[in-house]
Order: sequence, then structure tokens, then C-alpha cells
Amino acid sequence: MESIGLIYLTKNQIIKINQQQTLLFGGNFVPPYNLLHEENLDYLIEVVQAEMFGEPLYPHIYQKAGVYMHHIVCNHIFQDGNKRTGLQSAMIFLLKNGYDFIKEVNDEVLINFTLDVASAKLSLEEVQTWFEKHISKNL
Repeated sequence: MESIGLIYLTKNQIIKINQQQTLLFGGNFVPPYNLLHEENLDYLIEVVQAEMFGEPLYPHIYQKAGVYMHHIVCNHIFQDGNKRTGLQSAMIFLLKNGYDFIKEVNDEVLINFTLDVASAKLSLEEVQTWFEKHISKNL
């Protein structure tokens, strides 16, 4: 099963990603952690690793990446920087686990994808399918 042995992001790592994105690209960072809905971050940390009847709720890495992205972007965990943090969290999760985007994925593709997620044009399942089609295992 693909879920076994994966490296997940911690709450503190996601908070740090948000802080770094805000520092790098601007935005309103409200100290100490910029959190708007901390309970949504706590839920994300649990649900991405959740099991039902002994089986992972999201058994594939592309599904988990989609959960990170969709949940952070759509549930407004932070005061500012949710889109950047959602994309970066998904990317870091994938990289930590030996996956990367296929070569056709450039900045423009990522921007348009992220904006579609933020404007609720894509459901969680559609975000997960996007990741499935746009990532590959590093060799």
C-alpha cells in the first residue's frame, strides 16, 4: 500500500511554510502563527493520515497531496497566504516522499490550478485527480 512509510507534514511545518511564503512574497502575517482557523489545521493533520476499518482513508499519495492543497486553500486556515501555503505544502509533501511534478507543469499551470482551487471550481476529488495526472515518482 502506498501509504505505508510516508513522511507527513507536521502542524509546525505547515505553520512555518505559511510564514515563509508570507515573508517571501508579501502579505499580512498576524503574529504569532497567522492562524485564522487553527481547528481546521488540526483536522487536516489528522484526516490526511486517517484510517477507516484499518485501511487508509486516502491510500494514494496523490490523494493525500490533494487533501493538503484543498484543505488549506479552501478552509482558510491562515489569515493570509492560504493559496501559496496549500500549494507549497502539497509540493513539499510530494518531494519528501520522492515525487515531483511532470515536466509539463510550469508556474503558469500551477497558478491557474491554484486559482481554480481557491475559486471552488474544483472539488477535493478533482484536485486529487489533477495531482494524479501531474506527478511522477522520482527515479
